Amino acid sequence: MTSGVLAAPVRAGAAPATGGPASVAVGRQLLLVLALAALTTISGLGLGPADDGELLPVTLTFLVIIAATVVIARSAPHTAHPTAWRCYAVAVALGGGGSALAAVLMPWGQTVLGSIPGQLVIVLAIAQMLDRPSLRAARSQLATSLALFVLADLLMVHTLYHLTIADRGLLSLSQTVSFFALLFCIALGTGVSLLMMSVARAAGRRVAGLVFASQCAASTSGALAAITTGPHLLQYLACGLSVLGLGLVTVACLADRPVATSPRELQEPTASTLGSLLPHATAAVGGVLLLLSVPLTGKLTIFGASLGMVGLGLLFVHQTVSWRTQLRLTADLQRGEAWFRALVRSNADSVLILDDKLDVLWVSPAITDLLGLDPQEIVGGPLTTAVHPDDVPGLVAALSSSSADVTETKTRTARVQHEDGRWRLIQAQVRDLRSDPDVGALVLYCRDVSRDEPGPAEADLTFSTIDPATGLPNRSALTQRLAAALRAPRARATSLVVLGVDGLPTGEDVAVLRELTTRFSRVLRGDDWLARAGSGDFAVLVDGTIADAEVVAGRLVAAVEPVATAAGTLRLTAAAGVTQLPADVDPGEALRWGDLALRSARAAGPGRVRRHSDALRISQDREEQLRTDLDRALADGQLRLVYQPVVDLALHRTTSVEALLRWRHPVYGEVSPAEFVPLAEESALITELGRWVLAEATATIAALPHAELGVAVNVSARHVRSGELVSDVLAALESSGLCASRLVLEITESVLLDDDHVTDDLAALRRMGVRIAVDDFGTGWSSLAYLVGLPIDVLKMDRQFLADVETDPQRRALCASVLHLGTSLGLAVVVEGVETQAELQLLRDMGHRYIQGYLLARPLDAAVLTTQLPGLPGATTAGLPTPRRDDGDGAPS
Repeated sequence: MTSGVLAAPVRAGAAPATGGPASVAVGRQLLLVLALAALTTISGLGLGPADDGELLPVTLTFLVIIAATVVIARSAPHTAHPTAWRCYAVAVALGGGGSALAAVLMPWGQTVLGSIPGQLVIVLAIAQMLDRPSLRAARSQLATSLALFVLADLLMVHTLYHLTIADRGLLSLSQTVSFFALLFCIALGTGVSLLMMSVARAAGRRVAGLVFASQCAASTSGALAAITTGPHLLQYLACGLSVLGLGLVTVACLADRPVATSPRELQEPTASTLGSLLPHATAAVGGVLLLLSVPLTGKLTIFGASLGMVGLGLLFVHQTVSWRTQLRLTADLQRGEAWFRALVRSNADSVLILDDKLDVLWVSPAITDLLGLDPQEIVGGPLTTAVHPDDVPGLVAALSSSSADVTETKTRTARVQHEDGRWRLIQAQVRDLRSDPDVGALVLYCRDVSRDEPGPAEADLTFSTIDPATGLPNRSALTQRLAAALRAPRARATSLVVLGVDGLPTGEDVAVLRELTTRFSRVLRGDDWLARAGSGDFAVLVDGTIADAEVVAGRLVAAVEPVATAAGTLRLTAAAGVTQLPADVDPGEALRWGDLALRSARAAGPGRVRRHSDALRISQDREEQLRTDLDRALADGQLRLVYQPVVDLALHRTTSVEALLRWRHPVYGEVSPAEFVPLAEESALITELGRWVLAEATATIAALPHAELGVAVNVSARHVRSGELVSDVLAALESSGLCASRLVLEITESVLLDDDHVTDDLAALRRMGVRIAVDDFGTGWSSLAYLVGLPIDVLKMDRQFLADVETDPQRRALCASVLHLGTSLGLAVVVEGVETQAELQLLRDMGHRYIQGYLLARPLDAAVLTTQLPGLPGATTAGLPTPRRDDGDGAPS
């Protein structure tokens, strides 16, 4: 009974698997299988947990059969061959059940016949796991290989049988029939498993090896089960080997997991050294054993001789089929090479094949027409020999970077020297086939894209797409490349980097530009495409996400280092903007996004990289709209002035007000001066606005009943430098009737360092009685020596001085120092941006007298100046107002 049961499960253990888990996991599973097989064997010898003769090992074997059936059936849906493994589970169950039934109905030695149906089903299961493309590619050769496998297996079993027990009378006729019937089925299954090993792809060879090992264990177990006549050591060993086979096939099922395979790999046959050697190796082993049996037994059986003769015939047939296949493949190869050479010769483009070192392995004859070079002189030499030195770093970096996708084509452009000494612009379509085992090289399809029309070189460069200073594609070429990239279907994202270099000398300094081009080429990746986008701007098309583009942009910015020139070291800085390129954007819009991101990066400071975003685009659209609408804002009455009081803490009253410009936009509502004043300063509009503010502010204050109230007006640097400030102030004072001593002009520190005429104009205004105040003192130039002798009367201490003044002793000391400085020079000091009671108290304790900020009063409309100015007659409150924090519509100026 046991022998039949053992043979079936072992046969079941010979299923293949495709793709395996980690080696460590498989190793642990195999150790467990070996331990279980050993336990099954020794349990029948009285060394196990119980000494029950044959009952314990047979029981363990049946339990393993059940467990293997359940595990294989449940794991089948998750394997690479679900149908085959389901069939295998049925075979295990069928073989075990058949052996159990035969054990009840048949005598010892014949119970093994009950497992034969399971063996045949297993052969069917293994056949379903064979690699189909390989079978279709070499049907005849694999058929003869299978026949050799089966015959060699039968020959080995026959020889071993006659070397061991045939002449000892151990087997009856019925046992001998059962023995060879089972072993024929096992030989068929072993042959199919050997065939699977010969055609298995790399990912499935581990599983195929497990299946073959399981078949070997099954063969030995079946043989031992067929010759036992009762409880015996051989029976226990057969049980252990049966468990071993079942365990191995279960491990194979668990290891057979789907592995991603490219369509190209599926179409190619899996020819391997193992597949070529296995048929000959198995035939050689079977023949050697047959020959050894003759001197050992003294005779050659008719059955053995017949198997040997059939084997020799099969070997001859196999060699004939292999020879015919080789002839066909050789003819196909020769025909393919002839087609290839004919195609290459007729192709107008030159073809170069390069190795990993970028040495030329082969070049088409068309290279003579392209560059006037002899193909034989080029082969074996480096590609870079004839390439322009400035283009070598970028070209080498581009070609050296590997690409996993062999179908991807890159375009690279470089200047190459013709045999006659001219530089030709060569464009190459590059296919990276180094990962292709059949090619293992780079293939370049080259063509000349230089202009050949007659005429001077300067005119030619004017209309080309190459920047003459750097040799890079220019903005026109960039636009064309963008259009092509946006139209083409893309498997990966594409991004744009726009790099702005600041500090370049006026005019085209070719040496500096080429040095920058070389540096940029060194830090770019192989798939990045560099162009010159403008006078100081470069652009890079990045094959990757916007995060990849930010990395590339960071490298480019870092590459802009000081450049050594004949005139000395040139200090350069750079910033970069990056943007993603969606499929629905046009090239002009993409460039506008990149320029916008670059503008944002430059505003953030040198060395910055900024990403284009919807928020940035909305901000830019708003800025453009404001710039357009600002021209007519004054005429449409959208601008108005508000006035923020400056309070004298000593006298507890308002001494002056600062006129602040406000814009109520019809669409955006209140627009901050910090947003629209810089836009006005871009043109002469700021002078016109300054003239209007002067007239409006002086007229408003002159009409108030407060005869001593002064007004401060901010004057732009452009207005001061225009030379029209003196006349505009005179006109405003004459028109309003305001006393000159009540007008304060607030200017920035940098204006005081301008031309002499600026200082002269300010001095003239001061002689008229107009007072001059330095606004935002402490945020501009730092040399205090400039304060001496300049025509100024007031220092306005910036809000930054008050940061952490309540807790930082150094801040408090700094505030006190500014007051002391102003007092020593005879200048009044106004503290701006006072917002808390604690700040007010600290400033009062230091001796500061003039305070401006939301704590005291927010900017007021002209209509309420007579009633709400702190401390003046007619105000709603006497003295200073109750300290409060304003919730108004803007920060104090």
